[in-house]
Amino acid sequence: MSIEFGLSRLRALKNGLNTGCAITTGGIGATAVVASGDCWIGGVQVVVSAIDVDVSAFSPASGTKYIFARLAAGQSSTATLDATSADPRPNGWAVLGLIDNNFGGGAPHLEALDISGVTGFEAFGRAQNCTVNITYDNALARGGTLVFANDQKLFNGNIEGTLEYASISGQALAEIYGGEWASGGAGSGTWTLTATHEPIPFAIEAQQISNGVTGTIRILKCYSNSLTLNLDRENYLIPSLNFVGIANSEGDVLTWNI
Repeated sequence: MSIEFGLSRLRALKNGLNTGCAITTGGIGATAVVASGDCWIGGVQVVVSAIDVDVSAFSPASGTKYIFARLAAGQSSTATLDATSADPRPNGWAVLGLIDNNFGGGAPHLEALDISGVTGFEAFGRAQNCTVNITYDNALARGGTLVFANDQKLFNGNIEGTLEYASISGQALAEIYGGEWASGGAGSGTWTLTATHEPIPFAIEAQQISNGVTGTIRILKCYSNSLTLNLDRENYLIPSLNFVGIANSEGDVLTWNI
């Protein structure tokens, strides 16, 4: 999802497929054939290599499985494929598809693909204001007769930010906060936030050009913990949201390229 205005750009990127990674079922046995491609996980673009996945190796051995890509410990450019009976998207993994282990027929059945990603970036809104705050708690130590501290310890680091935007997309809200989006055509529709959905992780990339120098800040994995729909008699509806950054599976939190 992208948010663009003027020379500045802000885009929110959902974990999921970018290109390739198509899944087909093998002709014999419980095999899912995965084509090579790439996906986004924790703000990092990673490669999925072509491979045949033995679905029968995953426990339990029957029922519908999500085939998904994840970053394992020590991985930064290639993804590991896995399968689970529970929806893996709340964990920040990229869903490749659904497989139904129909061993009675001798081969798994490929369900309708439940792709979690998008090709490129989906329009989200027009950014009005965005701030990113990096803070630490600081403990100071004083010994003996010292009046001023002579030692310190930083802890509890936090990355938090706020964002205001216009040109609302109900589908984008559903992809970040959960719930269901029912399109009514021509950009209209209904977003229904249900009692069982919760926000899913995404990455935020902010780009600003100043004096001919382009700076790009990317928060690799974050959640929005607050959404405000500001209703004002004198303005159009301009929603605002707060977000909190956490480390991705590689332990990285933020990158700044200038």
